[in-house]
Amino acid sequence: KILAGVAAVALTIGLTVSVNAANNPPKIGLVQIDLSNPFHLGEVEGAKEAARRFGFDLVVTSGEGDVNKQIQAVENLINQGVDAISINFIDAGAFGPTMAKAKAANIPIICLHSKPEGCAATLGFDERYTGKIVGDYAAELLKAKYNGEVKGKVANLQGLLGQGLNTDRSGGFTDVMAKYPGVQVVAQEPTSWDPTKAVSITENWMTAYPDLDLIYGNSDSLTVPASTVIERAGKKGQIMLVSVDGTKEGLQAVKDGVMKSTVLLAPQYSGFWKAYFPYLVATKK
Repeated sequence: KILAGVAAVALTIGLTVSVNAANNPPKIGLVQIDLSNPFHLGEVEGAKEAARRFGFDLVVTSGEGDVNKQIQAVENLINQGVDAISINFIDAGAFGPTMAKAKAANIPIICLHSKPEGCAATLGFDERYTGKIVGDYAAELLKAKYNGEVKGKVANLQGLLGQGLNTDRSGGFTDVMAKYPGVQVVAQEPTSWDPTKAVSITENWMTAYPDLDLIYGNSDSLTVPASTVIERAGKKGQIMLVSVDGTKEGLQAVKDGVMKSTVLLAPQYSGFWKAYFPYLVATKK
C-alpha cells in the first residue's frame, strides 16, 4: 500500500510537470543571416522538426542580409523574453551591446559558426577541416587532369567577408593549394552568400581567366548558379566545380555531373541542432 501510494504521488507530480511544460513550453529564437539562401531554408525545416519533436515554441527570423536588421531582430527576441537564442551572425563583432542586453536579461545566446564574447555555447562544424576536404579532392581532380601532376588555375567563390565560417572554408582550401607550386589561386571574391553575385563574378572570370581549371564555391547556393555560367560559356568540360553544403540542389548537381563534389553538411540536420541545442541549454538539460 505504501509503495502504491508513493507511485501514485510520483505519477501525479509527473503529470503536473508534463501539463505545465505543455502549457508553458520554452520559446527558442533562431536568427538566420537571411531566409532566401537554400541552406538557411533547409536549416529552418530541421529546426521546425526539432520543435515538433520536443514540444518547444520556435521563432525564426533573420537580418535579411543586413547586420543592423539582424541586431534589431535579436533585440526584439530579447524584448519578447524568449528562453534562448541561436544566432548565425552576419558580423559577430557588431553584437557587443546586444550580447550584453541578452546577458542582463538572463537569456543564453548560442553562437553559430562564430565566437564573440558572451556566448553560452558555440555550435558549428570544423570549417577549416571542411575546406581541407575540398582542397584535397580538388588536388586529386587536378592531378587526374594533368596526368599525375597537381597544377592549374583555381578560383574561390567566397561567402561573407568577416564571417568565421567563410574565412575557415576558404583558408582550409588555400592551405592545401599552397602545398603545390604548380597551382595558382588566381581569384577569391566574396558574394555575401548571394547567388546573383556568384553568377556575375563567374561571368567576369570567364573573360579574365580563359584557362581556369577549377572553381571552389563555399556554398552550393553559389556553386550551382556558377555552373550555369560555365555551361553557357561552353566550358563544362574544362572548368571543374567543387562545393560545400550537401543541399538537394547541390546533390542533384553532382548526380547530373554538373559539379564534381559537395561536402554533405546536410542543412536539415544542421538546423535541427541549431534549435534543439538552445532548447537543451534553456531547459538546463
